[in-house]
Amino acid sequence: MNNSADIDNSTSWTTTDPTDDGMATAEMMNYVTSVYVGIIFVIFGVVGNVLSIIVWRRPRMRSSTGTYLTGQAVADLCLLIFFFLLNSLQKIAPSVMASSAYGEFFAYIGYPFFFLFVVCSIWFTVGVTVDRYIQDMCNERRARMGLGVITLLCFIINAPHFATYEHVTGANPSFRATEYGSGKGSQNYEFWIHCMILVLVPWATIFTLNMLIIHRVTSMNRQMDSKRGSSGKDKTRKSEAQLTRLLLTITFTFLGNHRIVAEAFSIAQLGIVINSSINFFLYCLSGKRFRKELRIVVCSRFHGDYKSSSSLSMSHSTGSSAISRKTAVTEMPSKV
Repeated sequence: MNNSADIDNSTSWTTTDPTDDGMATAEMMNYVTSVYVGIIFVIFGVVGNVLSIIVWRRPRMRSSTGTYLTGQAVADLCLLIFFFLLNSLQKIAPSVMASSAYGEFFAYIGYPFFFLFVVCSIWFTVGVTVDRYIQDMCNERRARMGLGVITLLCFIINAPHFATYEHVTGANPSFRATEYGSGKGSQNYEFWIHCMILVLVPWATIFTLNMLIIHRVTSMNRQMDSKRGSSGKDKTRKSEAQLTRLLLTITFTFLGNHRIVAEAFSIAQLGIVINSSINFFLYCLSGKRFRKELRIVVCSRFHGDYKSSSSLSMSHSTGSSAISRKTAVTEMPSKV
């Protein structure tokens, strides 16, 4: 069926002419990235994002930044699941495309929501960056409002994708591009609106804010070097600086991954999957507090003692001082 070949170039759900060597090579690359490489990243990404959501919702990790990162992990988790259902599944079991139920799912839910999760994930990254830049004004309530506003705007921007495909009864595949989806309007939307919102605007915003944040962190480090009197303030500043460095790692990784969007879509699509899969590993590499909370969560699940480990997490910072006070009290009689 040739309807699929008429859709915009931003999707991989197309048929190719096997006599065209260039298209055949592109199709082979798409198969490899969708089935072999893509599924590996999907598996690791799903596990990592679930763990990230659990850790960022822990009492000690809750903050405006943690709220944005939870939202991003949810968007990335959904993105990876929909990537498998819309892309990998079609390569593994092509017969699924003849299913009427799958055609309805693809046209009205899968395709538009996949791109919604892509846009939300990108703009939640922008939200995290803005949060760190104006951290004195942010709290969990405002972060939740920010996530809601971003999601609503992303839904509005992504609305044309709900009109790109339609379900077809008794056909294989059981979905096809609509008149809008195969026309000039969809192509203009994908090139000018969607690519601007997906790439240029968030890239420029994140890069600019990261430069300002780096300047602020550098100034903060200089102040900490010149003022070593207050240990409590120093610890707070160090904690904030560590979290900022972690988020800089995440957002600069985002900037690097999105350079490949201008390349072949099969590679760009893999870049989207990779970007949604690796944040957990960046948290583990760059975030000491994250690693600590993750260790508590994993150990509590493994040993089946969640409450005691949670109590350990909450009392860890005061445990040493409490032991010292007990020791002092028990030793007083002997000194007398």
